[in-house]
Amino acid sequence: MHGVIEPPGPVPGFRHVLARAHPRGWLRGLGRMLRREAVNAWLGPLVIVAALGAIQQFGVLALLDGRFFDAVSTAAPGRPSSVVIVRRDAAFEAQSAARFTELERTLQRLGSARVGYLGAVPAASNGVVLGLPARSLPASDNWELVPHSAVPVKAAPAARVLALPEYGINRSQTGWLEGVDGPIASFEAAMAGRTPADARYLVRMPARQSIPQITASQLIDGQLEQGELDGMLALVADQPSLRASLATPLTPNRRATSEAAFRAHAINALHEGREVYLARAWENWVLLAIVGAVLALAYRRTDAKQIALIYPFALSVLILGGAWMALQFAHKLLPVTALLAAPWLVTFQRVLAREAWQDRRLEESASRAVQLSFRRSALREGARLPQFLGSAARYAGVERSLLFERHGDGSLHEVSTLNASLGDIALADKAFAQLLGSLRGTHSAQDANEVVPSWQGKTRIEWLGAGEHDLFWLHSHPETVGPGKSAHLVRAIVASFRELFRWRSQLNARSRQEERYLPVDEKVASAIALVANESEQVRHGFDTIDTAVVIFHLIGSPLHANTKMRELYREAGMVVSDTSLRDALLKLSQLGPRRIDAMIADLMHNGGEMRMPMRELGPGKRVLRLASPASHARGGDRVLVLEAIDVSDLHRAADLRQAVAMFIDLQLRNDFEAILLGAGLAGDKRMTAERIQPVVQRIGETARRATDRLDEVAELVRAENSQIVDASYPVDARKVVSEAIEKVAGFAGELGVSIEGDLPEMSGFTVAEPHALEEMLVAMLRVVIADTPQAGAAKLKLEELEGRTHIRVSGGFGIGFGRLMWLLSNYEDEAVGEYRVIGEGMAKAVQWDASVSYWGREADGFGFNIDLRRIG
Repeated sequence: MHGVIEPPGPVPGFRHVLARAHPRGWLRGLGRMLRREAVNAWLGPLVIVAALGAIQQFGVLALLDGRFFDAVSTAAPGRPSSVVIVRRDAAFEAQSAARFTELERTLQRLGSARVGYLGAVPAASNGVVLGLPARSLPASDNWELVPHSAVPVKAAPAARVLALPEYGINRSQTGWLEGVDGPIASFEAAMAGRTPADARYLVRMPARQSIPQITASQLIDGQLEQGELDGMLALVADQPSLRASLATPLTPNRRATSEAAFRAHAINALHEGREVYLARAWENWVLLAIVGAVLALAYRRTDAKQIALIYPFALSVLILGGAWMALQFAHKLLPVTALLAAPWLVTFQRVLAREAWQDRRLEESASRAVQLSFRRSALREGARLPQFLGSAARYAGVERSLLFERHGDGSLHEVSTLNASLGDIALADKAFAQLLGSLRGTHSAQDANEVVPSWQGKTRIEWLGAGEHDLFWLHSHPETVGPGKSAHLVRAIVASFRELFRWRSQLNARSRQEERYLPVDEKVASAIALVANESEQVRHGFDTIDTAVVIFHLIGSPLHANTKMRELYREAGMVVSDTSLRDALLKLSQLGPRRIDAMIADLMHNGGEMRMPMRELGPGKRVLRLASPASHARGGDRVLVLEAIDVSDLHRAADLRQAVAMFIDLQLRNDFEAILLGAGLAGDKRMTAERIQPVVQRIGETARRATDRLDEVAELVRAENSQIVDASYPVDARKVVSEAIEKVAGFAGELGVSIEGDLPEMSGFTVAEPHALEEMLVAMLRVVIADTPQAGAAKLKLEELEGRTHIRVSGGFGIGFGRLMWLLSNYEDEAVGEYRVIGEGMAKAVQWDASVSYWGREADGFGFNIDLRRIG
């Protein structure tokens, strides 16, 4: 059979993968990642460093870097010059062509190492440097020297060029030009006799550097002695090159430096190996990356706002010192401006990012605090605020109330009314609009009798607040019924409502536009005021509670105690703020340190509650209740609550019932003695039938009277105390079981029954109420012992496991399970004696997180199992 093969559909399990791969989802995930503080701490400096590197690469910061070089180089001390400038004066120029040869011989005799002419000369000795102009070749990056007919063959021609000025200042020079047959040395490189490492270098021009100058005619006339120019480089300059024409670091604001002087400084720098080179691009990137990493690492471990001035200032000093050292010893000009800008820009960015992160965190914390403080409250349910106002107005004695909104188009809409409507407003629309405009934003109420003249009593109108729309309240109250108190209460209601409305507008993200972009400090201030206001109200509410309550943090430190508990602390000689939970329990309860520690540890792990008797403080009797929410382990409300519950009335009721029961018991004894006496008389053989009948009647009356009293006693005994007095706390199970065995030992001895106990040598802590547990065990043992044949044995086993304690009582001849279940299930109405005690104990055991089971069969014995919670 052939069928149609359908193409496979999308796999449902991959929907989340596809959704995550969607561009919008990816962008949202990227945005969340970038907003993380840890990511932003590295990303911000990285972006700034990358931007500074790009700016440096394009030469935008060259001006400032050059100014730094100028300041350092001009402030440097002068060094002995290796260059002497020889001026071609008029007397020299007037001589014959042989003057150049004579000048060269004179310079050689004086010890000059090399001679160079700025320009071509008709005759030159071997090795003399001639600075000739150069020109670029068309459609090429190569250069060539401009040919000149006067250049001797034996001379060494070089390129007489000047590097382009940087922002009008000549501080750099060209080392060579690319020629067709190879590099063409510049005039300065040829004079210094060395090729610079780069085609462009910076020229050091110390302000205190002296360049000696002499005229050519003085040299020829022999005014200098032999050896005075030993090792020096002679730069022969014509008159045009001696004119001031360049702005240099020495004279940055005017053209006051000659070409010859500039070239002399360049030759000096090359000859001494002190020329300066710009840092390469990769070096700039590495330096900026190092600075960025140092900044990111520092600000990741500290708060940027705390070191926002000292840290970038100190780093700037280090950068300046490092740049100076690099300039002096490595002859490198670092990207000083970018390096100096990086600390301040990164600091500014980190401060802004920190502020933004703190603003978000503060806003989230404020919102979370408000949400936790005001669950399902008027603050969260803004639509219900007017309903609260309407109810409060009625209680304050307001006779008429009109709560309305004014929309952006000027229209009015009813929100809540009480014996009023918008139709009651008699004022003209324009005048009423002006009145509302004057009220907006104020906290004062105005008289409104002319607005609604039909209303009786004192009428007021006031502005309540602005959410999505402005809210106004028009109300009146009669002047006859407590006008002063009513007006005061209305003002209090309005102030409270206006405050809630303002807080809601500032804290609700869905509020109108002008509230949405409020500064975070205003929102946080509103949240703090809101929470503080509620805390104060809650504190006053706690103080009105009749039960003494103190709340502890999970670590045991006190958070809050109401007035009743503070009084108990004073009576016990304690101070709330200085007393831990453990110390408070040691002072207030009758438990020892080990039991208290075990109880607190169990509540911290599992939650729940425990009750324990309290020491007598003052006239009343109290029970302590320690409770912890079970949700704390999952990150919920991490608190422990200690209550001191007054059970004096319950104790008085129990004492009264006991007194009444004892009184009735005495009466019953009299009735039973009368019954026994009558029965004895009736059984006397000397009694005739006529005399027996009255005796039997009296026995019946006495029995009925005794039955009535038994019913009264049953009603009295069956009256239950509140569960509040049933304490449960860590007890020594072995001790309780041992005491129960001791109590029934005499009863077992009378019946000839032995008790076989299987108890551990040491016992931990088991949660129970010791008296109730002991009474239940005694009752169970008595039931089993009474059903055990003579010379038989009743068995009791105590077994402690991880987290649970098992007690097993067994023995006896046995009883039908149905009968046993009926006795224990209906203990309130049918059971008496031990079975009633067992049934009551089973009901109490549920409050200890315990359970009781039982079994029974005739001729097979019966028994009981008690399963309790163990905490140590």
